[in-house]
Amino acid sequence: MQIPQNSLFNTHPIAVAKQRQAAEASQNPGFIEMLAKGVSGVNEMQMSSSDQVNDMLAGKEINSAEVLTGIQKADMSFRLLVQIRNKLMRAYEELNNIRV
Repeated sequence: MQIPQNSLFNTHPIAVAKQRQAAEASQNPGFIEMLAKGVSGVNEMQMSSSDQVNDMLAGKEINSAEVLTGIQKADMSFRLLVQIRNKLMRAYEELNNIRV
């Protein structure tokens, strides 16, 4: 059953709250989306630094300082990702150990 848009039901506080919640969910990414975006960003940095190293080894004209900076950025982002994973695993283990 389709409810018309100008229906009184749509002005009910619960309906308005659900509509607002749906709108916020579409605008604000959830935790999983943020985590997936972070992992893909780290992967892109790793691939980019690998490409820079390969280009430098192939003899292309690339500034060695830029290559080193790219490697360091990729390394730091990977280390941060590992630390986030470790924190999440500890939190999961703590939640798992809670006796109900």
